[in-house]
Amino acid sequence: MDFEQDLRLKCLTIEFLEDIIYSPNLLPAEHKAASQLLKLITKEESESNRVDLDKLLALPQTPCKESIETLSALEIAEQMTYIDHQIFVSIRSEEFLGQAWMKTNKATMAPHIILMTKRFNEVSQLVVSEIIRRSNMTARIHAIEKWAAVADISRCLHNFNGVLQVCAAFTNSSVFRLKKTWEKVSKTTKQTIEKLQTIVSSDGRFRNLRDALHRCDPPCIPYLGMYLTDLSFIEEGTPNFTEDGLLNFSKMRMIAHVIREIRHFQQTPYKIELIGKATDYLLNPSLLLDDDELYQISLEIEPRTSRLSAATIQPLPSSSQNR
Repeated sequence: MDFEQDLRLKCLTIEFLEDIIYSPNLLPAEHKAASQLLKLITKEESESNRVDLDKLLALPQTPCKESIETLSALEIAEQMTYIDHQIFVSIRSEEFLGQAWMKTNKATMAPHIILMTKRFNEVSQLVVSEIIRRSNMTARIHAIEKWAAVADISRCLHNFNGVLQVCAAFTNSSVFRLKKTWEKVSKTTKQTIEKLQTIVSSDGRFRNLRDALHRCDPPCIPYLGMYLTDLSFIEEGTPNFTEDGLLNFSKMRMIAHVIREIRHFQQTPYKIELIGKATDYLLNPSLLLDDDELYQISLEIEPRTSRLSAATIQPLPSSSQNR
């Protein structure tokens, strides 16, 4: 990535490697290593697979006519995966260094990590909004069951980021508190949601999610937050330099190990075609309701049962009982 960005660096390195290859004073192993590096650095990357993110994430030009009723769970899950993956593969390795995503200049230091986080929050907000805006209980139940199916297909596509986006919506206070609605959701859907929440649970430093990631073959979209937590832990818990003032290679190896795992998942593309009507729906900002509005509507759908009002329902003791 450094060589892609800096042409002068690339030219200097090629020159250096060519000097090594033709130097008579070096060992055959050194000649071989230089030759392999030269081959790597001069390999032309295919630009045809690159997608213009600004164009992909641009707001729909015409009002979106699609909804969760008109789109299939498969269409939604695949297009969620398509968008997520295009952002995920755009994240450059240096964005993961020095907790760049938490700094004041994060927009320039870690733009694609910020974009991935923003997209995660938008999809979760969309799921919550689509459930809450349906005043009819049957429609709400259908919305929950549709999104549960979307999350399960995302799991099959190894899009664990997508699974978490939907699971986060189900645990959002505006949705979670709808006890009467959840009572009517089918047992099968509840079991599916429970299974998915177990996979993406943060328990034991995302133990189940790590197991799933290590078992699955790419293409895959991991949950980025897990790796950002790992990197923060390494950065904050280990000094950059040893007591002797030397660079702490142990720390650098730990950071490199995390980035290498992310890079491993960035290498393999999905074979999913872009479907405009589905991405227009997923990127439609007019479908998103803000948190205050969502909670207010949630209270209107299922008002709080006040303890005081519950107490007044209890029959008062008679005078004979008081004696």
